[in-house]
Amino acid sequence: MKFNYFLILLLLPSIVFCQGYASIQGKIIDKNTQKGIAHAYLSIPNKGFSSQTNTLGEFKFFFPKIDLDSTVTVWVIGYKSFSKKASDFDSSVVIELEPAEELAAVQGGDPKTIIKDAIANVKKTFPVYPNYQLGYYLETIEMDKLGYVKVNEGIIRIERTHRQKNVDIEPEKMKLLKSRKYEWTGQTAKLNGWGFGNGAAIVTRSLETSVPDYLDRGSINDYDFKVDSLMTYFGDSLVYSISFKPTGKRVKAGRNGKIYLTQNSQCIVRIEYEMTPEGIKSVIKGNITDNTKIEGKSVKGYNQYLPMGKLWRLQDTKLVFEAKFEDKLEKKFATEAKMTVQFMANESLKMGNRSAIQTGEELLTTENFARGGKFEESFWGTSNYLIPTPAMLKIADKR
Repeated sequence: MKFNYFLILLLLPSIVFCQGYASIQGKIIDKNTQKGIAHAYLSIPNKGFSSQTNTLGEFKFFFPKIDLDSTVTVWVIGYKSFSKKASDFDSSVVIELEPAEELAAVQGGDPKTIIKDAIANVKKTFPVYPNYQLGYYLETIEMDKLGYVKVNEGIIRIERTHRQKNVDIEPEKMKLLKSRKYEWTGQTAKLNGWGFGNGAAIVTRSLETSVPDYLDRGSINDYDFKVDSLMTYFGDSLVYSISFKPTGKRVKAGRNGKIYLTQNSQCIVRIEYEMTPEGIKSVIKGNITDNTKIEGKSVKGYNQYLPMGKLWRLQDTKLVFEAKFEDKLEKKFATEAKMTVQFMANESLKMGNRSAIQTGEELLTTENFARGGKFEESFWGTSNYLIPTPAMLKIADKR
């Protein structure tokens, strides 16, 4: 007998209690289209807890029971604000968001100067004191006609101590708390050598300790900036966007993108981009083995930030790489593959006087995650994670 999983969710109470934690689960949809909203963010801003939806709009949000009197807020650029007391969630776990109106942008000034000022303002809008985040890490590879052939998942602790003058201390370090890996080795062997040694080190970088290379002082002048004509809402804040593009084709790793900022405080809310054809060639090129040719098709990504109390924190980073692979000798093998690397913050709080990451415990590679068993949600305990889609669940049967 087959069961309708989503119907079961609707029939069960959405507030569930486990080991001192409460959880809310369900789906966030567009009120007009009734379709799921991907990458919708849920948080208890004053407490530092957060989660988000998967590509289908489904979510699960764990937080301490002592915070049931706190307000849960849902954040999506372009939608009206939604807030509700955590204890008031009932069996109706479908949250409908109404699209926000678009207004004519009235932001004046030189757009490049605005971006430079916003980056300089990070010292005031992001934490400059030692802090940590707990978050969910996801690394996947999909192959044309085969679907997912690799899924790496883990819970990571990131500590940002912030570099101090005359002190030899790293601004960021990570520890893997829990992990699992599913891999169809017969297929991933054909892509041998493609990937990151430590993808987590890339997607956990936050503005307060690491400005993106293309926006730092040495590269920002390689781009043209333009204030876009419309602005909308992110929560209760009006946000506008500034588009950027390379000044020419020779810009290394060039990309076209947008930077979203709050109108009043000029805080950076989101950065999204897609690399130019020339930029792709400088990132994905050449041979990964003597016999395999790789051709980059696309590279795109984003960084999303959320307000936590009075300051902003990294919430979500995602990078997507697409490439074509071909056997150079016999040309019997040709396929396209997509690699996705993502980080989702669950907990963002001030750090105590001592690090919880001891010598020898730092995460140096994401290639040695423990082999996973059954694809069960109970594996994560009370940690927030991205609910796997039906397509992703099939990986458990391909090993």
